[in-house]
Amino acid sequence: MIPFHFFDFVFFLFPFVVIVLILLRFRSKQKSTKEYFQAEGSLSWFVAGTAMVATTFAADTPLAVTEIIRGQGIAGNWIWWYMSVGGFVTVFFFSKLWKRSGASTDLELIRLRYSGKEANFLRGFKAFVIGFLLNLVILGWVNLAMLKIIPVFFPLWTASHILVYLLLFGVFYTSIAGLRGISYIDVFQFFLAWIGCILFAYFAINLPTIGGLEGLKSKLDSSKILFFPNGSSGTLPWDHFLILLTVLWWSSWYPGSEPGGGGYIAQRILATKNEDAALKGSLWFVIAHYFVRPWPWILVALVSLLLYPNLSEVESGKGFLMVLQEGMPSGMMGLMLSAFLAAYLSTLATHLNWGASYLVNDLWKPMLEKGRSDSYYLKVSYAVQILTAICSFFLAVYGMETIKGAWVFLLEASSGIGFILIVRWFFWRISAWTEILAFVLSPLLYLLFSVYLKVEFPYSILYTSLTASVLLILSTYILPNTDRDVLVRFYETTKPPFFFWKGLFQQEPNQKQTIYENRLGISLLGTLSGLSFVFGGLYTIQCLVWKEGNLLIGFPVFLLGLLGLYFSLRSLQNQSGN
Repeated sequence: MIPFHFFDFVFFLFPFVVIVLILLRFRSKQKSTKEYFQAEGSLSWFVAGTAMVATTFAADTPLAVTEIIRGQGIAGNWIWWYMSVGGFVTVFFFSKLWKRSGASTDLELIRLRYSGKEANFLRGFKAFVIGFLLNLVILGWVNLAMLKIIPVFFPLWTASHILVYLLLFGVFYTSIAGLRGISYIDVFQFFLAWIGCILFAYFAINLPTIGGLEGLKSKLDSSKILFFPNGSSGTLPWDHFLILLTVLWWSSWYPGSEPGGGGYIAQRILATKNEDAALKGSLWFVIAHYFVRPWPWILVALVSLLLYPNLSEVESGKGFLMVLQEGMPSGMMGLMLSAFLAAYLSTLATHLNWGASYLVNDLWKPMLEKGRSDSYYLKVSYAVQILTAICSFFLAVYGMETIKGAWVFLLEASSGIGFILIVRWFFWRISAWTEILAFVLSPLLYLLFSVYLKVEFPYSILYTSLTASVLLILSTYILPNTDRDVLVRFYETTKPPFFFWKGLFQQEPNQKQTIYENRLGISLLGTLSGLSFVFGGLYTIQCLVWKEGNLLIGFPVFLLGLLGLYFSLRSLQNQSGN
């Protein structure tokens, strides 16, 4: 263990003190399930957006990025940068629709959008599968990351014992804070973790054995600093790159980047105070997640590659932490420990609250125990959070080695589900039966293409997604439709583009039609501008850091993206229809 100095202890204790102070500020506000799970719909765009970013900054995120870079270089990051496409689509096409719906959780949208017993079944099924089972896998993965991180800082302690105390603290403050308190704590935790990583990267690249950016570049294999894949060995294959950007973002369900929004992203959008806050908050999240954060991680990962070139593939992610052993200044160890604790606690708190919102608001309250008081449902949510934390601990300690492959399975087996989550907003014929069929059809097609025909990733996703999409659209003309009154009410509440809903009103020509202004062009401009801003900005930093590449292309693309975002925001703000 690297000896802790005075400033290390100060930085280590600092986040706990701040969390307690925020808890004291917000403890008295939690009086209803709407406050506890939705903050009464009053969060500002900055708090809601920053809370989204903090949640996606899990304790294992820098380690995962390090593993990617050590294997495939900077270009390997496209394996998660592609998700920004879906992120910007959510911002400009769906964020206002989510806020207009008035739902408490994204699963409550099922009740608003569909009708019949099939809608109730779908809502309850997704509440249990996503809110408990998949949430357990996510939290188990996060706990497993902490089990790997803790020994670096406390090698003489039993990692599982320390994890128990962290879980207890996380459950304690999650239960007290509610979504409002969690969100404000997330803001603090994000900036603590972000600043910590920036300082860590600065000191890492200036180590005597590295010699600054010039020294780092001169010692690295040139393939490791490529921004775009070039098809050579050791980088992301070109065909994989294209499939990621054109298919995967809309086809597969993945926590934190659900097509069309969803999960805790939708929860924070629904918690904003108005439509403009929903738009700006989700925009800030995507920009911060994909543009603001990555480069400190990238630089430390490259330093680890030089200092520890012989780490195995399994241990490669730990290279990020091992750089801390290389003569960091006093306080850096404690600051990075605080950063990892902040990342861990932020993700833990959000997932405990989010999972409980599904199980209480979408399963327990409407189907198992109707008409009880809010105090009763809050007690149920506390019990759910404690049970989830306990199960996730045992999963991480005893079962996660066998579940790692479940992430690949999740990405492949959900291909086609994401398509329905998008299309349900635009095509009125989509019913609860269609979404249920998607949950059945996608895994079956995965078994056909990936297991039986042995189609390799990501072509397995390409075939599964396209096949599922065609079959699901065809099924809408065979399966029963949603009740027309429910569809009209949903349309008038959320105001999706009328162009895709004309068929509903053409059935009854005398039906009074409210045609909202079609803003698809502005939404498309905003999406393309956002991608130009993020990708152009990342590439501009690439050119400045390594003093190579075409800055005359990257910087203008970045500026055009910025101008397009400004115009799109001005056009979409304060409008009554979409």
